Amino acid sequence: MNIARAHLILSIVLTGMLCEPVLADAASSSIEVFTDSMNPVANNADGITVYYIDRIDRLQQELSKDLPVNPEAAKQTALRRFQRMDNKLSHELENAANGLVQAVQYGIDRYPAIVFDGNAVVYGITDIRAATQRYRQWQAGEARP
Repeated sequence: MNIARAHLILSIVLTGMLCEPVLADAASSSIEVFTDSMNPVANNADGITVYYIDRIDRLQQELSKDLPVNPEAAKQTALRRFQRMDNKLSHELENAANGLVQAVQYGIDRYPAIVFDGNAVVYGITDIRAATQRYRQWQAGEARP
């Protein structure tokens, strides 16, 4: 089994284990940020959901680091590493998996992206204050988000 295939299988397993169904038509006033570890959120506030969607890929890299050449030994080493996950890492992976599912449901095609009320997206920034200003302008008919 090659490394790329092992990464794909691990990604599918992690996503399947950690995903929960998300209702796309839930009506609520909300702000959701879809970003990665290279684009931190600015001006974050309580009640804002932030999804770090690259966390699964980063875990795969950590689990795959310095694996033995023998496929069976590599599988056992990766499994032991996976079993040593702590609660913090488990929550990070759940957040990433939920973020990926939610991004697909919203039709998010790139990040960073900030979604307002589940129906308007501001792409390319992670500054909550600036994105909120653009969203309000769009609501008032002044500009597109």
